[in-house]
Amino acid sequence: MKTNWTCALLSSILLAVPLSACGTDSEPAAAGSSPEAAGGKTTVTVSVLNSDAFLQNAERLFEEAHPNIDIEIRAYTVTPASNTRMMNKTPGAEPDNSADIEKFRTGVNTELMSGKGSDLIALEHLPYAKYADKKLLAPLDPWIGKGLNPQEYYTGVFDALKLEGKSYALPVHFKSNLTLGNGPLLDGSGIKVDDASWTWQQMMEMGQSLVQSGAATSIWTGVKQANLLADMVESEYGSLVQGKKAAFNTPQFISLLEMVRGMYGQGLILEQAAMSNDSKDIFRSAELGSATELLTLPQMAYGGKAQIYNTPSDGGGNGGFAFSSDLLFGMNEKSKHKDEAWQFLQFLLSETVQTLPAIGGIPVHKASLDVQLRKTIEQLSSGRLKLRGPNGAAPSTAVSEEQLKEMVALMGKANRYAAGDPNVMKIVKEELAAFVNEGKSVQATASMIQNRVETYLNE
Repeated sequence: MKTNWTCALLSSILLAVPLSACGTDSEPAAAGSSPEAAGGKTTVTVSVLNSDAFLQNAERLFEEAHPNIDIEIRAYTVTPASNTRMMNKTPGAEPDNSADIEKFRTGVNTELMSGKGSDLIALEHLPYAKYADKKLLAPLDPWIGKGLNPQEYYTGVFDALKLEGKSYALPVHFKSNLTLGNGPLLDGSGIKVDDASWTWQQMMEMGQSLVQSGAATSIWTGVKQANLLADMVESEYGSLVQGKKAAFNTPQFISLLEMVRGMYGQGLILEQAAMSNDSKDIFRSAELGSATELLTLPQMAYGGKAQIYNTPSDGGGNGGFAFSSDLLFGMNEKSKHKDEAWQFLQFLLSETVQTLPAIGGIPVHKASLDVQLRKTIEQLSSGRLKLRGPNGAAPSTAVSEEQLKEMVALMGKANRYAAGDPNVMKIVKEELAAFVNEGKSVQATASMIQNRVETYLNE
């Protein structure tokens, strides 16, 4: 779940330090078996939308450790070194560089369909399930099984991306899409939230009863209607899109559209963010996308007593958090340098890289998150990192060892990929915008999404 509340809060933070065709399942070959390896350096090409400080540092460190391999990053745009992916992302909306993303999608698609393309490909903006179905991506499981210790990683995020039991994409880092609850208000009302399997309907009904009783002024604040609906689709993507079938023209989805439209119309959900800690809204969305945010965001809402809940879904009951990723790699099935490409991908997942300050997300390596949390606490304590919430309060650095362990363990609940095929989500967002801005009917909107999505899925 990604909304403007997190974005607005981030804008109030003062940073005192820089943020530095057909194929068969592939098997790892013997080391150095690539044709060019014997006569000199092997070049591993990497296609990404952005080349930023994080990737540039990782490239440099890898080449220092592997002088026989040259990493060539092919970027469609360049992110300034002073920025990170965390600061460039616009929560709850399409990124501003949508033209660059479309250029990237077109370029990579053309290369892959012609049997070409880079050895490693950033997949976060691409329909990787379609590529896997067409056997354009290599299954990564043989390398994962030999190269990664599952006890050291948040394997829930790896497993959530599997297709028919196989891994075609690995995230370098991720962001947990959570819901913050008004702890004092909910506790005072005697409400116990069971977020292991709750649905949007249940959340909204709970919130509506609190507003009607006078205990709260609104259910939700700081999110536009089309964005909230899009986030709901992402959180339920696995039940709305299965293989080449879609389930948008159903009573459940139609009911969701009707419910949200009605609640905005009644003022139960507000587009304006409520930033003060004494506000009486019940829920806010939070995208925890770094160690700093994990440590500080819950402290900066509801008087420092925010409750962290799993974002609702279809009620399937897996009890885990939804997540997304801004850096997700797959391997070209046609690559002639699969072993060398895996070496670089494995390096990106190592503690050496996962602890880099410009990683721009939650590390998938558990110990690296612990390191980053401790660095953040030290920077806050020394004054080298200065953070202020919307009411001017600074987060506490009095964090116990037990609390640190709880934060690291919390991210282990990230096990539901809330992103889906970007082309499907583009269709959904276009039709939801028309639903909100043009007043299209609920039935017409559901039918249009259903027809367009199934047409795309079966192309």
